[in-house]
Amino acid sequence: MPVHITPLSPLAFLERSRSVFAHATAVVDGDRRITYRELAAEVTRVARALRASGVAPGDRVAYLCPNTPTLLVAHFAVPLAGAVLVAVNTRLSPQEVLAICAHAGARMIVADAELAPTLAPVIADLPVDEVVWDDAALAPPEGLPGIRYADLVARGSDEPLPWVVDDEDATIAINYTSGTTGAPKGVMYTHRGAYLNSLGENLTAGHGQDTVYLWTLPMVHCNGWCHPWAIVALALINISEPTSQAA
Repeated sequence: MPVHITPLSPLAFLERSRSVFAHATAVVDGDRRITYRELAAEVTRVARALRASGVAPGDRVAYLCPNTPTLLVAHFAVPLAGAVLVAVNTRLSPQEVLAICAHAGARMIVADAELAPTLAPVIADLPVDEVVWDDAALAPPEGLPGIRYADLVARGSDEPLPWVVDDEDATIAINYTSGTTGAPKGVMYTHRGAYLNSLGENLTAGHGQDTVYLWTLPMVHCNGWCHPWAIVALALINISEPTSQAA
């Protein structure tokens, strides 16, 4: 790699915000406040947890979650682990979710416990190695296999991972259409493409240091048009939706 070339990746956004704006608020989720230093630490722990769970570079990790901090963390933790994020539309049918996981070859799915009715009819047919339930306080939803998100995170560690990639053309995420004209179709985003589009979103939307971003745009729609990365690039505040099932 020539010394004058640095592969582009949105991971660099969080690395910088963690260092330059460590004590700035990154996420507001009800009464919870997360600084950029804390966000980076959580991302590292989840990335380490994914690796400890057998997720290897290039593997696909599916998330079936509304606009929660868990999904925001995933936009950095999954690629930090070297894997590929598949954020699944929460409004799809069980069969469509199954088709996406099968087509993407997902090794793991992280699902919000409130969306258990979507997974339940197809959970036995999912091609994943493990199901992880987010926001399941004591145990996975009754009668369904899997572990709690807290148990997944507990597998991780604070051992640093490099916020860089060797190949900026590697896939960072796969996004699927809603299937209105047939089966859902997947589109691959590269690290370079996501990096440049994130900066473009900030320019087009006019985000500045006084911007506070309320998450109403679904992160599952083309990775929220890259806003999970864009807002972090400027070290702005992400505010979770008032209700987890908001559109």
